[in-house]
Amino acid sequence: MINNKNKKEKNNIYKYNLSDFFVERLSFKNNRLKFGTNTYLKEISEILKLNPIKIKRKLGIDLKAKDHILDDDQIAEIALSNNIDFEKVDDVSPENIILKINDLVENYKKWPEEVIVKKRTPIVTIMGHVDHGKTTLLDAIRNTNFTAKEAGGITQKIGAYQIIWKNNKITFIDTPGHEAFTEMRANGSKVTDLCVIVVSVDDSLMKQTKESIDHAKAANVPIIIAINKIDLPGHSKKKILDDLANYGIVSEELGGDVPVVEISALKNKNIDHLLDMIILITDMLNLKTAFNILATGTVIESNIHKSRGNLVTVIVKNGTLNISDNIILDDRLITIKGLKDENQNPILKAEPGQPVEIYGAGFSPLAGTNFVAISDLKLATKIINSFHSSKLNALRNANANKFTRENLFQKLSEQNKKIFNIILKVDSVNSLSAIENQINSLNNDNLIIKIIHKDVGEVTNSDIILADASQAVIYQFNLKVPTKLLPLIKSRSVLILNFDVIYKLFDDIKEKTIENKEKEIVKQIIGKGKILKKFLFSKIGAISGTKITDGIVKRNSKVNIYRNDKLIQETEVKSLMIEKNNVSEVKKGQECGITFKNFNDFLENDNLEFFEFKN
Repeated sequence: MINNKNKKEKNNIYKYNLSDFFVERLSFKNNRLKFGTNTYLKEISEILKLNPIKIKRKLGIDLKAKDHILDDDQIAEIALSNNIDFEKVDDVSPENIILKINDLVENYKKWPEEVIVKKRTPIVTIMGHVDHGKTTLLDAIRNTNFTAKEAGGITQKIGAYQIIWKNNKITFIDTPGHEAFTEMRANGSKVTDLCVIVVSVDDSLMKQTKESIDHAKAANVPIIIAINKIDLPGHSKKKILDDLANYGIVSEELGGDVPVVEISALKNKNIDHLLDMIILITDMLNLKTAFNILATGTVIESNIHKSRGNLVTVIVKNGTLNISDNIILDDRLITIKGLKDENQNPILKAEPGQPVEIYGAGFSPLAGTNFVAISDLKLATKIINSFHSSKLNALRNANANKFTRENLFQKLSEQNKKIFNIILKVDSVNSLSAIENQINSLNNDNLIIKIIHKDVGEVTNSDIILADASQAVIYQFNLKVPTKLLPLIKSRSVLILNFDVIYKLFDDIKEKTIENKEKEIVKQIIGKGKILKKFLFSKIGAISGTKITDGIVKRNSKVNIYRNDKLIQETEVKSLMIEKNNVSEVKKGQECGITFKNFNDFLENDNLEFFEFKN
């Protein structure tokens, strides 16, 4: 039961206006059409009260097509043809709402005076190889004996614990290797402020040590190396520092910026030095947030208890979470029925940086799922329903957005500087070295091939999650994909390419990423024009009334815009129109309407030079 004091504290919570973060995905008011992605022709025709058959004919859409998702240009053409103003709005999803609220929270200087902004508890993730002493280290920090409760002494699930060290609270996350940490990053979560990577003195860098380093670097968080088991005789600190340096982690002792602390978790030696270093680094990060606002946070673990049902462990990132708060979690709206701390003690509220177990979810969300507390139940319900409608449209159109070999390399070819993320899985150390050296030789001024993770052995769950988070392609050599992983690969739309000959793997990357560089690229001017008038239509941009004075202009042509014989912008033709009809090209002597990609600052009498690049 909530006491009067807690009721008073809840009443002092600053409540932002949820409507500030929500725009309906499709609306038509005051002759202004607002639309999002995944909008069907049927929806547009109904809301604008237009004949769908006439729309199909005008846009050249198959009359027999039952469902058709319109792109932005098609919607703009419909609006312009009917003298309707229009505006593209952000995608509607609970996650987008949460991200917008998180952006607001991070700009804490803009909060009203009544909002209390102060230092929050830092969140530290403990990572490392199996049996290198991660949980034993947390034992030493917590002065408990949690390890004995784990099967075989290996951590079976995520744990989150909070301690107080020299009047400073610290929240620790203990992970099973690195998979949950990556899952959080795949969901856009930035839960961890600092990573402590445990390295056993008798093993140095092992498989999961390297993976942990890769994942921490990919998440762009500071690292502390804790060299553990220094109570063992005959260990070599120099070897570990050299191995770390060879893997890109240069310690302060060797002139780098990564702190290294030697500890014995079992003997409780130098644990105080490690905690001091954690406080020093997190203080430098200046971790501040608002306390008396509606809470936001992230799921770090969920499971089903036989008697208590779905239990979800979260870390509160901003604001204060209270019993009976309503939160948007994943794509659902739930009410917090109870809170417990990491020691299973019932609590009334959880503040920033605090791990807490919540009751009332009714389902098990994935690690890394964000949540936000809300005060407007009616609008929150509308957000959830609107999201489900948009999600249904997206599922119907899913085939158009699949991550395939073809559209991957098409995307690469459209970039001025190609960045290609690769995960490399091979059958032996010798193969790994040979393939890595060959791939690195492909890097040049126009191409960056990043091997974000490499390893000997089969593809794992973690590899697939990392590939999804980083939009990487997994290249395998002399290996097969485990059958049990096929559903996960399909659900994540991860691309895995298999080879049994090294040069074929190498040639595949070479062919798809640098073949265009070997051909001579020539700029060819195809036409010229003059802007006669500028028309403004909504926030989506402006249209130039243009006369083509020479040659032709094509949709998607490159264009240089000149003012007083001075180049002011190089851009691209986004759309071409003659009398409100979209066309693919306009010839000399014709007048047309042109919109430019990401550029609206043209003026009357500006001159246009249209060109394209050819081999």
